Amino acid sequence: MSAVAEITTEAQCVADLTGGSNPDELIVAFASEDGDMVEQHFGSALGFFVYRVTSSGSELIGSKAFGKEKKDGNEDKLKPKLAYLVGADMVYVASIGGSATKQLIALGITPVEVKGGPDVDDLVAELHSEMAGEPGVMLKRVLMQKAPKEDSRFDDMDDEEWSE
Repeated sequence: MSAVAEITTEAQCVADLTGGSNPDELIVAFASEDGDMVEQHFGSALGFFVYRVTSSGSELIGSKAFGKEKKDGNEDKLKPKLAYLVGADMVYVASIGGSATKQLIALGITPVEVKGGPDVDDLVAELHSEMAGEPGVMLKRVLMQKAPKEDSRFDDMDDEEWSE
């Protein structure tokens, strides 16, 4: 995965990498030290590697490194990671605490905890396959969350005849 080492960005957040929300793509971050495996705890992650995944393919669009953090329950260590992930749809981590989970969900980001240090390439391939075929339950939920909201209930009411 030599291309991973060549990708560096000056982006302040994932949204800067994507050029806006597209309901036909997923923006997925992986907590990883080197981009090969998901082996990092969210709060002490040394890096995130961000991919754009569509039904036709996937590409690494950015990465960001973070310094070592103490695993002491310090909530301030979450802030730079949360700020960077704004614009992502999902983040894969080896483990994550309840506070970080709640904060990610509030930002519209679905955290996914995976065990055993799976390969990032394998996870990206699985997501691509689901996007090209039939998405699973979790992916359907994420895609529904991304879909533009149609608020036509007032249009329907406007078409009704009213009498006072």
